[in-house]
Amino acid sequence: MNTYFHTERPKILILEDEPLVADGLKKHILDLIPSAEILPILSSVKKAINWFEQSQITDLIFADIQLSDGISFDIFQRFEPPCPVIFTTAFNHYAIRAFEVNSVDFLLKPIEKTELKLALEKLGKRRASFAFPDLSTSLQQSQKGTVYLKRILATTQNSLVPITEEEIVTFIKEELIFVIIQDGKRLLTDFQSLDELEKALDPSLFFRANRQCILRIDSVKQIKSNFKGLEVQLKTSSLPPIPISKERSTIFKKWILGKSG
Repeated sequence: MNTYFHTERPKILILEDEPLVADGLKKHILDLIPSAEILPILSSVKKAINWFEQSQITDLIFADIQLSDGISFDIFQRFEPPCPVIFTTAFNHYAIRAFEVNSVDFLLKPIEKTELKLALEKLGKRRASFAFPDLSTSLQQSQKGTVYLKRILATTQNSLVPITEEEIVTFIKEELIFVIIQDGKRLLTDFQSLDELEKALDPSLFFRANRQCILRIDSVKQIKSNFKGLEVQLKTSSLPPIPISKERSTIFKKWILGKSG
């Protein structure tokens, strides 16, 4: 029996409207689980709804968020997921809503086999205790569980660039949200708000310094006190000090020392 499922021949459903992407994902799945049965690939919300209305049995769903006629979240608002879900997308900002469904993981395209394998290993560890909560409680459970962003996509010169969490220095909110990386580059992200972004980041690694800034713990070089609170100098010298109010100074110091929980 494979190590990811209770059954030797798991039924896997793919929701994807790009044929080449669907074929690539199918190949990766069969490379990792040769015994898997790949069910008919569904390219639209309408087709998926028809499928679930027939109570088809599935052991795992790979759901692209943006389908040909809408987003796959609409499906799971109508039907409680009958099995674990792994979401796929090219856009970071959907990560927040992925937490609101009982998802195993959230994979950014292009999907690499190594990341798919890690997601399946996570499924294997959780399979004995899988429960499918209603949407009103699942966000709280997800944040305990937790699927944090490991990678984001940023834009530079009309191209998308994958950025790992280790490369991030800080997120800055202006008219839009930018990420500053270790080499000092400033790249545009597609996140809609720092509030939502904060929920998607590991709180042991990232701290909401103020209304305009989220910083990463490894980026902190020096901390200075002043009458307003703290000023944090980051290792990227091109950035000005990040102000932290008196009210948040104690929380910040505990976070730096690993005592924020």
